[in-house]
Amino acid sequence: MTTRTMPMKKVIKRMAWAAVSLALLVFAAGGNAALAADAQREGKTFQLVLLRHGESVQNTQKRASGWSNTPLTQNGIAGASAAGELMKKEGIALSAVYTSSLNRAIKTAWVALESMDRMWIPVKPTWRLNETYEGAFEGTTEEERIAMAGREKAENWKGGFEALPPPLPFSDPKSPANDPRYDAVPKGEFTDGESMKDTLVRIRSYWEKTLIPALKSGETIMVTGHGNILRALSRCLDDTLDEKTLKGMPMPNSTPIVYTLDADMKVISRKVLDGKGNQ
Repeated sequence: MTTRTMPMKKVIKRMAWAAVSLALLVFAAGGNAALAADAQREGKTFQLVLLRHGESVQNTQKRASGWSNTPLTQNGIAGASAAGELMKKEGIALSAVYTSSLNRAIKTAWVALESMDRMWIPVKPTWRLNETYEGAFEGTTEEERIAMAGREKAENWKGGFEALPPPLPFSDPKSPANDPRYDAVPKGEFTDGESMKDTLVRIRSYWEKTLIPALKSGETIMVTGHGNILRALSRCLDDTLDEKTLKGMPMPNSTPIVYTLDADMKVISRKVLDGKGNQ
Protein backbone atom coordinates (compact mmCIF):
# COMPACT_ATOMS: atom_id res chain seq x y z
CA MET A 1 0.00 0.00 0.00
CA THR A 2 1.34 3.38 -0.93
CA THR A 3 1.36 6.42 1.38
CA ARG A 4 0.12 9.66 -0.07
CA THR A 5 2.16 12.72 0.84
CA MET A 6 0.28 15.98 1.39
CA PRO A 7 1.67 18.88 -0.65
CA MET A 8 3.86 21.22 1.43
CA LYS A 9 1.67 24.27 0.71
CA LYS A 10 -1.37 22.48 2.11
CA VAL A 11 0.60 21.42 5.20
CA ILE A 12 1.66 24.98 5.85
CA LYS A 13 -1.90 26.24 5.31
CA ARG A 14 -3.34 23.72 7.77
CA MET A 15 -0.68 24.55 10.34
CA ALA A 16 -1.49 28.23 10.00
CA TRP A 17 -5.21 27.59 10.51
CA ALA A 18 -4.42 25.43 13.54
CA ALA A 19 -2.35 28.23 15.04
CA VAL A 20 -5.14 30.75 14.44
CA SER A 21 -7.70 28.39 15.99
CA LEU A 22 -5.51 27.88 19.05
CA ALA A 23 -5.02 31.62 19.43
CA LEU A 24 -8.78 32.19 19.22
CA LEU A 25 -9.37 29.52 21.88
CA VAL A 26 -6.79 31.10 24.19
CA PHE A 27 -8.29 34.54 23.62
CA ALA A 28 -11.79 33.25 24.27
CA ALA A 29 -10.65 31.49 27.42
CA GLY A 30 -8.94 34.65 28.63
CA GLY A 31 -12.00 36.71 27.82
CA ASN A 32 -14.26 34.25 29.60
CA ALA A 33 -11.94 34.28 32.62
CA ALA A 34 -12.02 38.08 32.67
CA LEU A 35 -15.80 38.09 32.43
CA ALA A 36 -16.00 35.50 35.18
CA ALA A 37 -13.72 37.61 37.35
CA ASP A 38 -15.85 40.69 36.68
CA ALA A 39 -18.99 38.75 37.50
CA GLN A 40 -17.39 37.54 40.73
CA ARG A 41 -16.39 41.08 41.64
CA GLU A 42 -19.84 42.49 40.93
CA GLY A 43 -21.60 43.04 44.21
CA LYS A 44 -18.59 41.84 46.22
CA THR A 45 -17.94 43.99 49.28
CA PHE A 46 -15.14 44.18 51.82
CA GLN A 47 -15.15 45.31 55.45
CA LEU A 48 -12.53 47.44 57.18
CA VAL A 49 -12.71 48.66 60.79
CA LEU A 50 -10.62 51.54 62.11
CA LEU A 51 -10.23 51.65 65.91
CA ARG A 52 -8.24 54.23 67.80
CA HIS A 53 -6.64 52.88 70.98
CA GLY A 54 -8.33 53.32 74.33
CA GLU A 55 -7.61 56.30 76.55
CA SER A 56 -3.95 56.37 77.59
CA VAL A 57 -2.23 57.92 80.60
CA GLN A 58 -0.65 60.58 78.38
CA ASN A 59 -4.06 61.35 76.84
CA THR A 60 -5.30 62.32 80.31
CA GLN A 61 -2.16 64.44 80.82
CA LYS A 62 -2.65 66.14 77.40
CA ARG A 63 0.81 65.05 76.28
CA ALA A 64 1.94 64.40 72.72
CA SER A 65 2.33 60.63 72.81
CA GLY A 66 3.77 59.85 69.37
CA TRP A 67 5.92 56.73 69.63
CA SER A 68 5.91 56.83 73.45
CA ASN A 69 4.76 53.63 75.14
CA THR A 70 2.21 55.17 77.45
CA PRO A 71 -0.14 52.56 79.00
CA LEU A 72 -3.93 52.50 78.84
CA THR A 73 -5.88 53.85 81.78
CA GLN A 74 -8.60 51.73 83.39
CA ASN A 75 -11.08 53.81 81.37
CA GLY A 76 -9.05 52.96 78.27
CA ILE A 77 -9.26 49.23 78.98
CA ALA A 78 -13.01 49.49 79.61
CA GLY A 79 -13.43 51.47 76.41
CA ALA A 80 -11.56 48.86 74.36
CA SER A 81 -13.78 46.14 75.84
CA ALA A 82 -16.91 48.13 75.03
CA ALA A 83 -15.66 48.63 71.46
CA GLY A 84 -15.35 44.87 71.08
CA GLU A 85 -18.88 44.36 72.40
CA LEU A 86 -20.24 46.90 69.89
CA MET A 87 -18.50 45.15 67.01
CA LYS A 88 -19.77 41.76 68.15
CA LYS A 89 -23.30 43.13 68.35
CA GLU A 90 -22.88 44.55 64.85
CA GLY A 91 -22.02 41.05 63.62
CA ILE A 92 -18.48 41.92 62.51
CA ALA A 93 -16.44 38.73 62.05
CA LEU A 94 -12.84 39.92 62.01
CA SER A 95 -10.26 37.60 60.46
CA ALA A 96 -7.11 39.69 61.13
CA VAL A 97 -5.97 42.73 63.09
CA TYR A 98 -3.21 45.07 61.97
CA THR A 99 -1.85 47.30 64.70
CA SER A 100 1.07 49.55 65.51
CA SER A 101 4.06 48.39 67.54
CA LEU A 102 2.99 50.59 70.43
CA ASN A 103 1.65 49.04 73.63
CA ARG A 104 -1.54 51.11 73.82
CA ALA A 105 -2.70 49.96 70.38
CA ILE A 106 -1.72 46.31 70.89
CA LYS A 107 -3.45 46.17 74.29
CA THR A 108 -6.57 47.75 72.79
CA ALA A 109 -6.64 45.07 70.07
CA TRP A 110 -6.26 42.26 72.65
CA VAL A 111 -9.02 43.59 74.89
CA ALA A 112 -11.44 44.24 72.02
CA LEU A 113 -10.85 40.76 70.59
CA GLU A 114 -11.44 39.19 74.00
CA SER A 115 -14.86 40.89 74.13
CA MET A 116 -15.58 39.58 70.62
CA ASP A 117 -14.43 36.04 71.52
CA ARG A 118 -11.97 36.23 68.62
CA MET A 119 -8.61 36.13 70.40
CA TRP A 120 -7.60 33.28 68.11
CA ILE A 121 -7.25 35.46 64.99
CA PRO A 122 -3.82 36.86 64.05
CA VAL A 123 -2.71 40.23 65.40
CA LYS A 124 0.02 41.75 63.24
CA PRO A 125 2.00 44.62 64.81
CA THR A 126 4.10 46.89 62.60
CA TRP A 127 5.96 50.13 63.22
CA ARG A 128 4.49 51.39 59.93
CA LEU A 129 1.18 51.92 61.76
CA ASN A 130 2.83 53.85 64.62
CA GLU A 131 1.56 57.33 65.41
CA THR A 132 3.27 60.34 63.84
CA TYR A 133 6.80 60.46 65.25
CA GLU A 134 6.99 63.71 67.18
CA GLY A 135 10.75 64.09 67.59
CA ALA A 136 11.80 66.24 70.53
CA PHE A 137 8.12 67.01 71.24
CA GLU A 138 7.48 63.38 72.26
CA GLY A 139 5.75 63.22 75.65
CA THR A 140 5.45 67.00 76.06
CA THR A 141 2.54 69.21 77.10
CA GLU A 142 1.62 72.38 75.19
CA GLU A 143 3.31 74.52 77.84
CA GLU A 144 6.50 72.47 77.58
CA ARG A 145 6.48 72.77 73.77
CA ILE A 146 6.08 76.55 73.98
CA ALA A 147 8.98 76.74 76.44
CA MET A 148 11.08 74.52 74.15
CA ALA A 149 10.39 76.09 70.75
CA GLY A 150 8.32 79.24 71.22
CA ARG A 151 4.56 79.72 70.90
CA GLU A 152 4.50 80.28 67.13
CA LYS A 153 6.40 77.11 66.26
CA ALA A 154 4.53 75.03 68.83
CA GLU A 155 1.14 76.18 67.54
CA ASN A 156 2.12 75.82 63.87
CA TRP A 157 3.24 72.25 64.55
CA LYS A 158 -0.01 71.41 66.33
CA GLY A 159 -2.22 72.70 63.54
CA GLY A 160 -0.02 72.40 60.46
CA PHE A 161 -0.01 69.68 57.83
CA GLU A 162 3.66 69.98 56.83
CA ALA A 163 5.11 71.41 60.06
CA LEU A 164 7.92 69.37 61.58
CA PRO A 165 8.73 69.07 65.29
CA PRO A 166 12.23 69.86 66.56
CA PRO A 167 14.42 66.85 65.71
CA LEU A 168 15.43 64.26 68.28
CA PRO A 169 18.98 63.05 67.53
CA PHE A 170 19.37 59.32 66.88
CA SER A 171 22.01 59.28 69.63
CA ASP A 172 19.42 60.29 72.24
CA PRO A 173 18.47 57.32 74.47
CA LYS A 174 14.79 58.20 73.89
CA SER A 175 15.12 57.85 70.11
CA PRO A 176 13.31 54.82 68.61
CA ALA A 177 16.59 54.03 66.89
CA ASN A 178 17.74 52.74 70.29
CA ASP A 179 14.61 50.69 71.03
CA PRO A 180 15.07 46.92 70.49
CA ARG A 181 11.53 46.54 69.11
CA TYR A 182 12.75 48.40 66.01
CA ASP A 183 15.96 46.45 65.47
CA ALA A 184 14.58 44.97 62.23
CA VAL A 185 13.64 48.35 60.74
CA PRO A 186 15.80 48.97 57.64
CA LYS A 187 18.46 51.65 57.95
CA GLY A 188 17.31 54.92 56.48
CA GLU A 189 13.66 54.32 57.43
CA PHE A 190 13.92 56.25 60.69
CA THR A 191 13.55 60.00 60.78
CA ASP A 192 14.20 62.40 63.64
CA GLY A 193 10.63 63.75 63.43
CA GLU A 194 7.59 63.60 61.14
CA SER A 195 4.89 65.93 59.87
CA MET A 196 1.31 64.88 59.15
CA LYS A 197 2.27 64.93 55.46
CA ASP A 198 5.10 62.44 56.14
CA THR A 199 2.68 60.22 58.04
CA LEU A 200 0.25 60.21 55.12
CA VAL A 201 3.00 59.11 52.73
CA ARG A 202 3.99 56.28 55.09
CA ILE A 203 0.41 55.11 55.59
CA ARG A 204 -0.57 55.33 51.92
CA SER A 205 2.32 53.02 51.05
CA TYR A 206 1.22 50.50 53.70
CA TRP A 207 -2.39 50.76 52.56
CA GLU A 208 -1.50 50.00 48.95
CA LYS A 209 1.14 47.32 49.56
CA THR A 210 -0.34 45.46 52.54
CA LEU A 211 -3.90 46.33 53.49
CA ILE A 212 -5.51 46.37 50.04
CA PRO A 213 -4.08 42.94 49.09
CA ALA A 214 -5.21 41.56 52.47
CA LEU A 215 -8.74 42.89 51.97
CA LYS A 216 -8.93 41.58 48.41
CA SER A 217 -7.80 38.16 49.61
CA GLY A 218 -11.01 38.02 51.64
CA GLU A 219 -9.84 39.17 55.07
CA THR A 220 -12.15 41.26 57.25
CA ILE A 221 -9.64 43.64 58.81
CA MET A 222 -9.40 45.86 61.85
CA VAL A 223 -6.65 48.45 62.04
CA THR A 224 -6.02 49.41 65.66
CA GLY A 225 -4.00 52.57 65.68
CA HIS A 226 -3.73 56.23 66.53
CA GLY A 227 -5.39 59.52 65.70
CA ASN A 228 -3.15 60.64 62.84
CA ILE A 229 -2.76 57.12 61.48
CA LEU A 230 -6.51 56.63 61.19
CA ARG A 231 -6.90 60.11 59.70
CA ALA A 232 -4.30 59.18 57.09
CA LEU A 233 -6.16 55.95 56.30
CA SER A 234 -9.38 57.97 56.02
CA ARG A 235 -7.62 60.09 53.39
CA CYS A 236 -6.58 56.93 51.52
CA LEU A 237 -10.24 55.95 51.45
CA ASP A 238 -11.47 59.44 50.51
CA ASP A 239 -9.10 61.68 48.55
CA THR A 240 -11.61 64.54 48.70
CA LEU A 241 -10.63 65.21 52.33
CA ASP A 242 -8.53 68.38 52.28
CA GLU A 243 -5.58 68.98 54.57
CA LYS A 244 -7.44 71.23 57.00
CA THR A 245 -10.36 68.81 57.32
CA LEU A 246 -7.99 65.89 57.73
CA LYS A 247 -5.90 67.51 60.45
CA GLY A 248 -8.98 68.43 62.51
CA MET A 249 -10.94 65.23 61.87
CA PRO A 250 -12.37 63.84 65.14
CA MET A 251 -10.98 60.41 66.02
CA PRO A 252 -12.35 59.44 69.46
CA ASN A 253 -10.70 56.74 71.56
CA SER A 254 -12.29 53.27 71.54
CA THR A 255 -14.81 54.12 68.82
CA PRO A 256 -14.97 51.65 65.91
CA ILE A 257 -15.44 53.14 62.44
CA VAL A 258 -16.76 50.50 60.05
CA TYR A 259 -16.22 50.90 56.31
CA THR A 260 -17.86 48.80 53.62
CA LEU A 261 -15.81 48.93 50.42
CA ASP A 262 -16.47 47.81 46.86
CA ALA A 263 -14.10 45.75 44.70
CA ASP A 264 -12.20 48.91 43.73
CA MET A 265 -11.75 49.84 47.40
CA LYS A 266 -14.21 52.71 47.09
CA VAL A 267 -16.36 53.52 50.11
CA ILE A 268 -19.94 52.23 49.97
CA SER A 269 -20.77 53.11 53.56
CA ARG A 270 -19.20 54.38 56.78
CA LYS A 271 -20.60 53.72 60.25
CA VAL A 272 -19.37 55.07 63.58
CA LEU A 273 -20.21 52.67 66.43
CA ASP A 274 -20.45 54.90 69.47
CA GLY A 275 -22.98 52.95 71.53
CA LYS A 276 -25.64 55.60 70.85
CA GLY A 277 -26.63 54.39 67.41
CA ASN A 278 -24.67 54.32 64.16
CA GLN A 279 -23.76 57.60 62.53
